[in-house]
Amino acid sequence: MAFPWMRKPWQQLLAAFQSQRLSHAYYYKHAPEHGTEAFAQEFISLLLCRNPSKRACGECKACLLRKANNHPDIIEFKVDDKQSTLGVDEVRRLTRFIHQTANQGGRRVIYLEAMDRMTEQASNAILKILEEPPEDVVWLLTVQQPERILATLRSRMQWLPISFPKDHSVEQQALAQQLLRAIARQAPFPTLGAKQNAQQWIDVSEHVLTDLWRVYAAAPLAQLAFPDLYDNYRALVINGLSTLQPIDQKISELRQLRQLSTQARGLNLAIILQNQWLTWTQAHAGDPTT
Repeated sequence: MAFPWMRKPWQQLLAAFQSQRLSHAYYYKHAPEHGTEAFAQEFISLLLCRNPSKRACGECKACLLRKANNHPDIIEFKVDDKQSTLGVDEVRRLTRFIHQTANQGGRRVIYLEAMDRMTEQASNAILKILEEPPEDVVWLLTVQQPERILATLRSRMQWLPISFPKDHSVEQQALAQQLLRAIARQAPFPTLGAKQNAQQWIDVSEHVLTDLWRVYAAAPLAQLAFPDLYDNYRALVINGLSTLQPIDQKISELRQLRQLSTQARGLNLAIILQNQWLTWTQAHAGDPTT
């Protein structure tokens, strides 16, 4: 998966697929900007492939039909500006589809986008279908707000939890930039204030280290928490970080400090964090002037 947060749900589906224990219906959060559309399309290709492994083979007749957008055993409904909900006519089309025989002799797939925008009548119609789901039909459904779906309908589908990356504020971006400048010895470490502020610094610190790890490993820019700081990360990697081990150790250290802060009263978290960063920088971050 190009998006790291999609790996766990993909592994969950792949395990079910390989053990022949697929649920008849899955639903998950709709977030195309975070890779959910690509995730759906890759899983659909795997379901329809006639020679699948961990991915669709890309060469069988079913895969070639998929590439040509002409596979007869899939029906997709995507929300757009012209049609923002699934109405009765579309449900009738789905009903006809699931009672047909698979054209390619394998599974049939139904992909519904933004299912929570369906009319109540459409939801009830799909509920009746899912009460006695046909064999070899797999539903893949996305939602914006799961709570808007009928509880009885949710109970007949399997939820795929996805840990999407958090959107970082302008303030966090500024903190990350300050931290990187200090690590690069271009500025002193910022003075950390109250415990709450230090907790935020721990979070930002972990994101910065994870980004450094990914830049070192040549991961795609889209995987970075702070992609605008790529040049800063790259400079650090070139000047001083010769291996990933110091980054891994520092991430572990931060997580231990976060856990300790919830257990120990009166802990001066700000001073500890600042001293830890100074020590780590002296040991592992190269001097850009040398």
